[in-house]
Amino acid sequence: MRQTDSLSFVVNYFNEGFSFFNPKLFNLKNVEGRAVCEFPIIYYLTAIMYNIFGEKEFLLKLINLLIVSTGVFLMFRFIRKILNSFIYSILLSLLLFSSTVFIYYTVNFLPDAGALGFALIGWYFFFNNYFKKNKIQLILAFIFFTLSGLIKVTYFINPLTIVILALIELIIVKKYDKISIDDIKKYILLGLISFCIVTSWNLYVIYYNKLYHSVSFNTKAFPIWNMPKSEISVIWGYIYNYWYSKYFYFSSFHLIFIAFIFQIIFIRKSDRILSLITIILFFGSLSFLMLFYSQFKDHDYYFLTFLPSIIFILLNAFNTLKNIFPKIYNNFIPKLVVLIILVSGINYSKEKLDQRYENGNDNFSRIGFLLKDIKPQLEILKIPPASKFIVIPDLTQNGGLYFLNRKGWNIEGTSENSLNMIPQFIKEGADYILVCSKEKHLIDFVNQFGEKVYDNNEISIFKEHLYKH
Repeated sequence: MRQTDSLSFVVNYFNEGFSFFNPKLFNLKNVEGRAVCEFPIIYYLTAIMYNIFGEKEFLLKLINLLIVSTGVFLMFRFIRKILNSFIYSILLSLLLFSSTVFIYYTVNFLPDAGALGFALIGWYFFFNNYFKKNKIQLILAFIFFTLSGLIKVTYFINPLTIVILALIELIIVKKYDKISIDDIKKYILLGLISFCIVTSWNLYVIYYNKLYHSVSFNTKAFPIWNMPKSEISVIWGYIYNYWYSKYFYFSSFHLIFIAFIFQIIFIRKSDRILSLITIILFFGSLSFLMLFYSQFKDHDYYFLTFLPSIIFILLNAFNTLKNIFPKIYNNFIPKLVVLIILVSGINYSKEKLDQRYENGNDNFSRIGFLLKDIKPQLEILKIPPASKFIVIPDLTQNGGLYFLNRKGWNIEGTSENSLNMIPQFIKEGADYILVCSKEKHLIDFVNQFGEKVYDNNEISIFKEHLYKH
């Protein structure tokens, strides 16, 4: 469902000019289809690539894959710099691939993986600055953190962590042995600049959506404290009984839990800066869960926001192990244990991923399977590109319209109340009605509004005649 929204942004940039700050969708429930959510830089780049290579859907996936791959590689590099171990660094970096959610959304149309990749790149440059005191590296860190926060505001947890770290060092710790006063000033200044940019974008999102009466995306939090206890329990059931197995391999969770407990026990002997980052990220992630709790019922990709916190929990635990128990750290047994978890986890994720793709033809994606080859037929019928469609039934706001490459409206159900929207949409300019069903009552109902010009399997197209002929 959400994936066709992303593709719709790309195609509308490609179809209607490259006006960056005027993103559009196919669905006309908003004025002119205008709507905005995340910062559309990835969509815009994909549209430019469409202009060069043609309309290839995989290009959006490719950009996300390249961003995440770069992030994981650079994460490996900064972990290696901290742990001084190639083996541990590669094992901890690859542990992400024991998460079905991570693998699935890395090669996907949604922007969440791209936001995660930019966050990981930001942490790489931050630690480069931390060890080498290179101002350019710090600026690059906040550039990537800002990009991450622009794409998904929840990833602003990462630069905010650095600002809070700086304030703790300035107000509470006051040692300035690892982070100097000058460093603290830079962290706070760049953090404020990043905050202003991300805030400005989100204010623009609110303004733009209000201006064009856009209701396509949620742009506010749904905190747990505003929910009834019964609903909290239901969502927890989804998280624990369904999504939990998709988030990570079970033994990966066990490793994370052990690492978490280990660093709590030895918190006084762990690296101060690394521990503070881990603690701040952990509570930031916990706050994110509380603020967007209701979204975890249907959106497994929200879990990606937790991954930087999980990475630092593992990193800090192994760094503490290295400092306190170097013999155990250098022994092959811990490495072997992590390797076994990694291999088992990747195999587990592969099985879950295969199941996910096998079960991909659900009620939401059904429209895509039905209409994926419809464009040549529209050309045969000489239906103009500017024609507007009503698609019935379609549970996605842009799915059917995306495959038609036409603007219009979707009607989710076939009840009388739903179908009574047809005359209104025709008045607003609908030219054709596409029905993805053979239900007799539905065909008979739509037949009063138009002449059938196409009929094949489960697809019927009616040319509207109620008001124009």
